[in-house]
Amino acid sequence: MKKSLLIVSILLLIIASVIICMRESGSSVKVAGEDKYNSIKAQSASVEDDFVLSYNGENLPYDASSKTFYLPVDMESTTWEIGSFTGSFAGEENAELIFLENYAKTDKQEAIANGKAFPFLAVTGKGYGEYQLVFTGLPIITFAGTDYLADDGTPMFHLKVYDTHHGSEWVMESYTQSRLRGNTSLSYEKKSLRLYLKELQDNGVFVKNNKNLLGIRDDDDWILNSLYADSTRVRDQLCIDLWNEVGANSNPYGYNYGTQATYVEVFINNGYQGLYSLMVPVDYKQLGMDAVSEQMAAGKPLVERVYEKKYTAAWAATDFVGDLPDPQMPDFRGGFYLKGDTILQNEEEWEPLYQVATWMEADDDTFSANITRVTDQQNVIENWLFYQAIAGFDNENKNVYYVARNNNDSYYGYFVPWDMNLSFGAVYAENAYYCEESQQVTDQIVQWQPGQRMMELDTKDSVALAVSTWERWRSGVFSDQALQDRINRLEHCVKDSGAFARESKRWPEGNQNEDFSFLYDFAAERMKAMDVYMTQLNK
Repeated sequence: MKKSLLIVSILLLIIASVIICMRESGSSVKVAGEDKYNSIKAQSASVEDDFVLSYNGENLPYDASSKTFYLPVDMESTTWEIGSFTGSFAGEENAELIFLENYAKTDKQEAIANGKAFPFLAVTGKGYGEYQLVFTGLPIITFAGTDYLADDGTPMFHLKVYDTHHGSEWVMESYTQSRLRGNTSLSYEKKSLRLYLKELQDNGVFVKNNKNLLGIRDDDDWILNSLYADSTRVRDQLCIDLWNEVGANSNPYGYNYGTQATYVEVFINNGYQGLYSLMVPVDYKQLGMDAVSEQMAAGKPLVERVYEKKYTAAWAATDFVGDLPDPQMPDFRGGFYLKGDTILQNEEEWEPLYQVATWMEADDDTFSANITRVTDQQNVIENWLFYQAIAGFDNENKNVYYVARNNNDSYYGYFVPWDMNLSFGAVYAENAYYCEESQQVTDQIVQWQPGQRMMELDTKDSVALAVSTWERWRSGVFSDQALQDRINRLEHCVKDSGAFARESKRWPEGNQNEDFSFLYDFAAERMKAMDVYMTQLNK
C-alpha cells in the first residue's frame, strides 16, 4: 500500500513539474510540454461529446469543422488580456484545460495577424477532447438556430455579438430574424443579410429589440454586408468613412446623412462564414425623421419620405405618375424604391421625385431657375464631387438615396451615397463578381445627375462652389498622405486581425487579392486627375 502511494506521489510530482499554470495571463488553464501533452492523449480515451469553451463566463464562438474556438481581443495592444477560461463537455463538470503552448509568452500582435492556433486538451475522468484557440482582432457575431419561427415563417436565430474590449457588457445577446439582401450580390456564394433584432416576451410574442451593437447606434435594424466582390474588402468602408467626413453632415438637421459601419467576423451554427461589414441602413431613424405612419397619424400636411435608387433609370416625370409600372411592386417607380412603414399606392407619395424629374427634363433656363428649389445645392455638388473623387461609376445613375424633407411646406431633398464597393478603380464587369479593377477610368468623369447638369450650366455658381469645396477636401481628408494613410489603416484592420486570411481560406473563389498596390496607386493617380480637372473648370 505504501509502495502504491509512493508511486502515485512521484507521478503527481512529475506532472506538476511539466505542467505550469498560465498565471501571466490571469488564466486558470495549464501548459504542458509536447511530450506530456502527447502522453495524456496516449493514455486517455478521446471524448466526442459536445464541448463548450468559456472566457470570463461567456461561451466562445466555435467552428466545428476545424474544432477551433475564437476569442476577439484588442489587436492594437501588445499586452494579453487577463481573463479566465473554463470548459465543459455536455452534462459534465468543468474539464481541465491543458495547452500545448503558453500563448501569453508569444508576441500577441504577431499571433493575431498570423491567425496562430493554440492547441489544447480538455481533460475529464472520461478522457479528453482536443481543440484549438484562435485570437482575432475583430468583433465576432454568431447565429444559432432556434425552434422559433418569425411571423412570416422564417427561422429565428439567437444572436451574440462579441466585442474586442472585455468590459462588463462585452457580449450582447438577442433573437434575430434575418433575410438575404442585395441585387446582383444575391448571386454570390457568400450572402449579405438584413437583421431585425427581436425580444421574446413572457407571453411568447416577439417584439422589436433595440440594441447598441459595438457602439454604432441603438436600434433593431442592421445589415451584414458580405464584401464579396471587392478584392480588397476595404473600398466600401473607405468610402463610407470619407463621406462621413466630407458630406454626411452638410444638412441643418444635425444627423448623419450617410451610414456607419465596422468590420466583424461571422459564425452561423458553429460554422465560420468570414469577414463582414456590420452596417446601419439609411432609414428615417438614421436621418432624424419620424416614421411615415407617425407623420400621418399626427396629420402632417407634408409627409417626409426616403427613396432608394437601386436600378438605373433616367429621370422621367412620367415614371412617378399614373398607373404603377408593376402592380406587384407598389413601392417601385423609376428605378426608386419607396422606403418606410406605410405604402399608400398613390401619386402623392411620389411627389418629391416627380418634382425633381420635372425640372431635370426642363430646358436649361428652367432647370437652373428651379432645381435648387427642390434639392439642396451644397448637397448636390458634394455628391457630384464625391463620386468624382472616389471614381464611383456604379453610383452614376443608381446606388443613392433621396431624402425628401419639409422646408417651409415644400419638399426639399438631399442625396445620400450608398453601395460604394465599385470605386477607386473597381468597375462593373461581366464576370462572376460583376467587378474588375481598371486603370482606364483614372481620368474619366462620373456623369451623376443632377450634379453634372448643375456644373455644366454653372447653376447659381456651382462651379465655384465645387472648386472651393475640392480645395478644402484636398487639403484635408483627400490629401495624398491622408488618403494613403486611411487605406493603410483599413488594410491593417482586415489583415493584421487575421480576418483577411481566414476569409480567403473560407471562400477560395472569393476574388481576394493580397496585394493592395492597385488601390494605393489608383487613389494617388485619381487625385492628380481630379486636380487637373478642377483646375480646368476654374479657368
